[in-house]
Amino acid sequence: MVREDEGRVVTGAEEQARQLAAMYDASPIGLAVIDTELRYVRINEHLARLNGIPVADHIGRTVMEIIPDLSAQARAAFDRVLAGEEIKGVEIVGPTPARPDRTSVWRQNWVPMRDETGAVIGVAVSCEDISEESRARKAVKALNAINTALAAEHDLERLVQMVTDAGVELTGATVGAFFHNVLDESGERLHLFTLTGADREQFTKLGRPRGTKVLEPLFRNELIRADDITRDPRYGANAPYEGMPPGHPVVTSYLAVPVVSGGGKVLGGLLFGHPEPGCFSQRHEELIAGLAAQAAVAIENARLLSAVQATNEALEQRVAERTAERDRAWRLSRDLLITVDPAGIFRSVSPAWTTILGHHPSEVVGRSYRDFIHPDDIPRTEAALSAASAGEDVPVFENRYRTRDGAIRHISWLTSVAGGRIYGSGRDVTDARAKDEALRATEAALRQSQKMEAMGQLTGGVAHDFNNLLTPILGSLDLIRRKVPDDARSMRLLDGAIQSAERARTLVQRLLAFARRQPLQADAIDVATMVRDIAALLSTTVGPQVQLIIETKECLPPALADRNQLEMALLNLAVNARDAMPGGGTLRIDVGDRQIEDGDPRLPPGAYIHLSVIDSGLGMDAETLDRAIEPFFSTKGLGRGSGLGLSMVHGLASQLGGAFQLTSSPGAGTVAELWLPVSTVEIVPTVTASLDPAPACSVGLILLVDDEDAVRAAAAQMLGDLGYAVVEADGADAALRLVAEGLRPDLLVSDHLMPGMTGTELARHLRARRPDLGVLIVSGYADVETLSPELAHLSKPFRQADLQRALSMPKVYPPSKAPTSHAPMPSG
Repeated sequence: MVREDEGRVVTGAEEQARQLAAMYDASPIGLAVIDTELRYVRINEHLARLNGIPVADHIGRTVMEIIPDLSAQARAAFDRVLAGEEIKGVEIVGPTPARPDRTSVWRQNWVPMRDETGAVIGVAVSCEDISEESRARKAVKALNAINTALAAEHDLERLVQMVTDAGVELTGATVGAFFHNVLDESGERLHLFTLTGADREQFTKLGRPRGTKVLEPLFRNELIRADDITRDPRYGANAPYEGMPPGHPVVTSYLAVPVVSGGGKVLGGLLFGHPEPGCFSQRHEELIAGLAAQAAVAIENARLLSAVQATNEALEQRVAERTAERDRAWRLSRDLLITVDPAGIFRSVSPAWTTILGHHPSEVVGRSYRDFIHPDDIPRTEAALSAASAGEDVPVFENRYRTRDGAIRHISWLTSVAGGRIYGSGRDVTDARAKDEALRATEAALRQSQKMEAMGQLTGGVAHDFNNLLTPILGSLDLIRRKVPDDARSMRLLDGAIQSAERARTLVQRLLAFARRQPLQADAIDVATMVRDIAALLSTTVGPQVQLIIETKECLPPALADRNQLEMALLNLAVNARDAMPGGGTLRIDVGDRQIEDGDPRLPPGAYIHLSVIDSGLGMDAETLDRAIEPFFSTKGLGRGSGLGLSMVHGLASQLGGAFQLTSSPGAGTVAELWLPVSTVEIVPTVTASLDPAPACSVGLILLVDDEDAVRAAAAQMLGDLGYAVVEADGADAALRLVAEGLRPDLLVSDHLMPGMTGTELARHLRARRPDLGVLIVSGYADVETLSPELAHLSKPFRQADLQRALSMPKVYPPSKAPTSHAPMPSG
């Protein structure tokens, strides 16, 4: 092909060469041809610009002249190509003459040029600037790496530092920072969290960053990118500085990207700067936005993990505290705490086991409960264990455990089941059970006392009425006995009747003793001496088959008692003991003193004389023992006893302020204990009185008062026979009327208990008018509350001799009046 150009004919080859040259010069890839001496033969415009030298200035000059800092890597590559080797795709990193302040990445190809003989005549060079591509690859790699690293990192500070470092690498910034969005007490939100590319200590000296016009939009979720932030109209609007304070790193290019949580809350901001303008592109903005999104997820995860860890730590702390509290409760519990398996083997026991039962826990764990429990309690404990193991509700139950020293403790258990184990809490209720037993014993004693009191009231009333019946019978028989002719047959009949009446009187006295209404002459008694004095009588009473042993403590204080009644009580106890030993045995009588403490149900606290009668006889069962002191109860058979002996002893002890107690069991004999209060006065020696009755006072006028007509008639007859003049009255009111009408008796003989005023009250009333009046009170039983010990008294029933002897007692007359003459003794 031929064409004409400016008057010259252009061939087709020339046209093709021109087109190729145009394409060569216009190529976006740097192209050059270098001869074997490395001189530029040809270079296109693009490569010349990158070298910073015009195209014409390259031609004929060597590569080393154009690029004085040519790397050894490039020189070695030229040598290899000149030797015939093709080098393609080599990446060279470094600054270019045109951009010495930046690092560029070039992909270069060096291909040897050959002539028709194949000899290398030069090098064809192509250079492609792949800096952005390289940075993109690095960015992707960096993002992937940071994503992996963030997924593995849970420490918030290290995590944010990694993000800041990655941002600096991705953008090529000289300084980067992360500011935490937390509102403090000053109202400021900006808190420097991490810093890259600057000295943190130096940066901190600048003071806390403020929410300036430039920074404030960041925390409203606005992204800021500026080629030159100093030209931004919002820059420098906050005093006292018109921009960055002195010492702040120079920032011209500026990129600020918010870090936003999934819920839309701005967690903080990533800020990057460079001293040169226009360093951050849209690509950088996109990269940091992606990094910020990754950072937001990682920060939230780290915070969540931190919260979970804090919760776990708090939970672990609470568990540790509760475990410590449980262990402390286990150690310090006063109750027994145990863990038992279904087979009844102790798996753990608390230290209280040592305190309560004496066994160390190491001696208990691994052993069966059967090794420690009372044998009688094993069956019901096994039943409770089986029920608990089956998941049944087991109510509170008690059993008895043996202590290390062999004692028995009562344990009350509460149980629960979990995980195949039985957990129990046992409380020592031994003292409570002892108190319950004491309370039951006290209640039983109270019921017995109330029963005996009721029987005593009934018995005393019957005995009183019976005495009133016996008094005229016995008195009349006695009078008749004195007056009938000396007829043997009549005398035998009268003596038989009198003996029967006397036996009836003895029976009534025993009834009154049980009812605690017998007349007593209580005084200070040496009980030990009394027992020794009647030892011979006791020996005769029990017989030769019974060995009598008497032991008395020396120097005992005196007891408050009626000696005659006490001797009778001791004889009754000895007879009962003898009858309980039909084949013989041993009877032991001990006398000592005891102190009763407060709270003892038997007696009030104080000092007592203790008299015990102990036999080796048949003993009594519980039912017999419960009824032994009831009146008329007897095991001796019909006609062999009145059943009043023990009743009389019980009544005597109670009337004296003491107590009587029986202890017995079949085959083990019986112990009878008599408790008598210690006397507050000393023993007064007494002169033995004459056996003959003392003569009565001189004959005088007697005012006889009794509401029972038969008793009053018999007493009047006996007094008349004694030589007294008698005026009768059927009650205190009648007696007072007689005295008011002018009667002046020398003696008052009055029944004690009468309707209205008692005999004692009547005597006091009359003695208030007549201080010299003699007084004798007659009573069917002794009402200790109203019968005055200062007055002479006579018990019903009585015979004429009893009446005469009573009228001779010193107490009849006041001390100021002494009798001067005496009545003659009655005949017969």
